[in-house]
Amino acid sequence: MTQQAVQPTDAPARDVPTGDGTGAVPVAVWQVRVRTKIDDLRQQLFSLEAGDATSAARVAQLRQQLAGVEGVLGRSGVVDWLRGGKIEYAWQTIHAVERAMVELRTPEELLGLLPAYQDSAARYLKADERALRDFDATKDLAAPEIFRAKVQALLLRTHAASDEFHESARRLRNRMLGISVSALAAEALLVVVQWGSSDVHLLKPPTDATGVAAWRLLFFVLLAGALGAFISAIPSMITSRSGGLPYKLPFQQGLLKLAVGPLVAVAGIMLVLGGLVETTVGSTAALLGVAIVFGAGQQAVTAFADRRAAELLTTVRKS
Repeated sequence: MTQQAVQPTDAPARDVPTGDGTGAVPVAVWQVRVRTKIDDLRQQLFSLEAGDATSAARVAQLRQQLAGVEGVLGRSGVVDWLRGGKIEYAWQTIHAVERAMVELRTPEELLGLLPAYQDSAARYLKADERALRDFDATKDLAAPEIFRAKVQALLLRTHAASDEFHESARRLRNRMLGISVSALAAEALLVVVQWGSSDVHLLKPPTDATGVAAWRLLFFVLLAGALGAFISAIPSMITSRSGGLPYKLPFQQGLLKLAVGPLVAVAGIMLVLGGLVETTVGSTAALLGVAIVFGAGQQAVTAFADRRAAELLTTVRKS
């Protein structure tokens, strides 16, 4: 996941090994961020090792942990994309290394890095969170072991909240995608069923379309519904934000609207033709116009997904 954890830099750029030597450019944005974070941590580990030779063994272990992340930066299958296993593994490993590096830093270094840790934590934790506020410079320097424990506790809470946030975003993405695929499948099934049925017509053709095949009329109504959904979705799609997530929530919201709109249009026209709505449809143009109007009405159906995405993204403060 693209958790933007703290990225303190306590050493200038040096000629430090930064990867497996393949030079491969990551495909996805989240992979680019993981690669950048790994390179940053490798540089920090190099600096820590140069400053204290006794930490060489521990630094080697942490480097080995980071090396395990290199293998997940290739192409992902559909299952990996849906479950997010590679993203989870990559960022949770990086987080574990970050917390372990606290043990290798001096109290003075931790004190200098504390504002960065707190700024990162403030994106996910409430302002009154004890782990965020439980610091006092004078007391902390006098008790270095307790200070390290408090910093690790802060990172642990931050990472846990970040993981939970990204898991919620991934679940929302998957649910919207599932509903979209189901809606598209239902629309395709309607057309196929109408094509194979000559005695039952889902939509009564207008007087100027009596010779049009029922399945073709249904298909054009679905297209008109999709057009109405697209028009009504433009404002929300423009104003939607992704929050830096790898799950493309605005795209999934737009896909959901385009998939649900045609179904709403068909259902609405069936109500109109059935006499449940006081509107007459006397021509094909009028029929398609009503379909566009009902397709635009998908906004009432998909508004819940928009609200949930907005609520989810507003829980994270901008860095």
